[in-house]
Amino acid sequence: MKQVNQRDAEHYIATRQEFRASALEGRVYGVGSGRLDPEEVARYNRDLNSVIYWVYSYSTPIAWYTPEGWYTVEQKFSSTTSRHQSVVRRAIISELVGA
Repeated sequence: MKQVNQRDAEHYIATRQEFRASALEGRVYGVGSGRLDPEEVARYNRDLNSVIYWVYSYSTPIAWYTPEGWYTVEQKFSSTTSRHQSVVRRAIISELVGA
């Protein structure tokens, strides 16, 4: 898995490539639901078999990509994970606008 800095993580997320930037990771396989609340776990389980790409913060999925598009977890976590969620949102926007 490629080690990158968090600034470069946006590109890896937008292009759905595997990476690790400290506690933020992009993967092509899932490794569990981590600290998701029950509502998000239900969504995670519903999407599990169709996910193409996952974004994790501290081993908790915070976004995933399916053939239908991106799903981002709205649950609140630590300030660091909140920053990771912002990185994901910026990456998705940059992918959509083709930046």
